[in-house]
Amino acid sequence: MEPIIWMCVGASGIVALIVLRLAAKHGWAWVEAQLKARAAQAEAEFRAKVSAAAGDLVPRLAALENRVRGVLEGDLAKVKEDIAALLAKVPH
Repeated sequence: MEPIIWMCVGASGIVALIVLRLAAKHGWAWVEAQLKARAAQAEAEFRAKVSAAAGDLVPRLAALENRVRGVLEGDLAKVKEDIAALLAKVPH
């Protein structure tokens, strides 16, 4: 009779381990989903605060990019003119 009790205890232990593993796996998926949702919410709140404090950044960044591009293109044109002037002075 005693071996049957020990077999039942062992079988129930194995079933308990399987159930715990399944619970842990699905529980971890739930925890991950909760963390992702909270991270997305925090990111949205941060973006809203930054937009409220600094205005919409996309047009400001585009304007800055255009200004920098204009300065760089102007400098590049000046360098090309200088090179052309130097080439004109040098006899071939």
